[in-house]
Amino acid sequence: MPRLSPTLHTADRTLVKGLNEGDETAFAALYDEYGERLYDYALSMSGDAKVAADIVHDTFIDAGRRAPRMRDHLHLSSWLYGAARRRCIRRGRAKVLFWDRDAEFSDIPFLDRAEPDGPVPDWPPSDELHDLFRAALGTLEAVEQEVLLLAFRHGLRPARLGAALGLSSRRAAMRVRAGRTEIEAALQKEVQRANRACAAGIADSAGEASPVAVPAGHAPARQDEADVPSAPPETTPQEPAPSASARGPVGRMLLRVLHRRPEPSPVDPSTELHVAGCPGCRRRSRVTAAALFKRAPAPVLPAALRHRVMHTATDPELAGYRADIAARGGALTPSGLPSQPDVPSPFTRRWLFTGGGMAGALVAALVAVFVMGPGITGGSLAWPPFRTEPQPSITEQSPPRGSGPDTQPSRGPEARGPGDRSAQPPVGPQTDEKTPEESANPTRPPPSSSTNPPARPGDLVVNPAKVELYGTKEAQVSLAAQSGPVTWTAMSSTNQIVLSEMQGGMPEDGTSQLKITLRTFIIGLPGEGTLTFTDSEGAQQKVTVVWGASLL
Repeated sequence: MPRLSPTLHTADRTLVKGLNEGDETAFAALYDEYGERLYDYALSMSGDAKVAADIVHDTFIDAGRRAPRMRDHLHLSSWLYGAARRRCIRRGRAKVLFWDRDAEFSDIPFLDRAEPDGPVPDWPPSDELHDLFRAALGTLEAVEQEVLLLAFRHGLRPARLGAALGLSSRRAAMRVRAGRTEIEAALQKEVQRANRACAAGIADSAGEASPVAVPAGHAPARQDEADVPSAPPETTPQEPAPSASARGPVGRMLLRVLHRRPEPSPVDPSTELHVAGCPGCRRRSRVTAAALFKRAPAPVLPAALRHRVMHTATDPELAGYRADIAARGGALTPSGLPSQPDVPSPFTRRWLFTGGGMAGALVAALVAVFVMGPGITGGSLAWPPFRTEPQPSITEQSPPRGSGPDTQPSRGPEARGPGDRSAQPPVGPQTDEKTPEESANPTRPPPSSSTNPPARPGDLVVNPAKVELYGTKEAQVSLAAQSGPVTWTAMSSTNQIVLSEMQGGMPEDGTSQLKITLRTFIIGLPGEGTLTFTDSEGAQQKVTVVWGASLL
């Protein structure tokens, strides 16, 4: 029976060191140590002997160039299986793991080098084992079959298994437990189906002449019941006593789900009685999924493959070919292991998690805006959560026409206090000298410096009176001066409305265009504000600005 060749164990650190130094002896030892394992794995995954040989060849050539880059040299086996797995996935893997149907199951596990000390297991024939194994594997996904293949047949522990698959050791162990539970349940169903068929076949062959003695209370199995599961008996299988927190059928169901225990299939009493006395059914009931993986037929490694690998790895003229093979092997992870096409990299997972969280928050905010939007008005909600009152302009208004530099604007009596000195008339500077004309005519006004009278101020016209910012953040408002020149100032009721100019002047019949800009945050809520324009005479004109919800 073909099995792994009896080679001595070589430390992974020594092999990696030899590969880093370009030692041909170390490369040959690497092939002798892992050649049959990788060929068995590639053939099980692909189902084609030629494709499996090409994958093994490219994997060793790639390992000779890039395996020393890995951070932990104890993961050499994970590096090799990961590189072979990536090439198997690229070329297309089989839906069900492949084994030669004409070969027989071995009495020796795949990884054992020596003959077993004890007696070989008493199992059914290989044809029956092939049927049971293939039917049980057909119930699993391709990824689950591969995990069990690496764990049970190739002996990868969770840490090395996770490194080969691009997963953490914890997730790899969870996948092994879940896959083992599922395949054991599927295999148990196949064994029970075969036992029912065996019991029905024996009953039919006996006939009416020699009926099978059945104890009282049990009916013999009929031909039409051979492939149909019988109804469960009135008494359910004995289960462990439920705890105080999980009583009743619901509690037992929760315990089974949490511990991933398969549901016990109902067994026909007549079939159970037959299994107790049938040697073939007893042998079939002792079969386990892990043992099937370990003892499945091992392929024969092609003898010419070793010469092909060593020639490609050592021929100086094939340096470009070796570089091309390594380039087709894909990128390496930060740990130096081959990246897997069906597993995102840690950076990709991090960005996907971050981007998904941001997208979810943005969608939730948009839904809240559009749900609350119809009920939000400018008077009930202000955004941002602070409101600024109208503030006076930083520039003083020009004094009224006709007032001199020494005069002050008049103030009403209600604004004057008893101690307000501004209520007294202004006192001019006193001098002891007077001109003769002032002495002769004290009531004559002083001569004016200009003979032209001051121009009469005009009227400020603002258009339009209301600006709507729906779907945009910019608008324009026009100012015009009628019947004379105009000077004006502007104020905004909220800091969300920004005006291009806050003061200015225009000649008679002059115009001016101002730009209104809406300032929002990432998400803007509907609102309303006011722009107040004041001319030199104190007349005010207001422009109402309304806006809706906005994003960015």
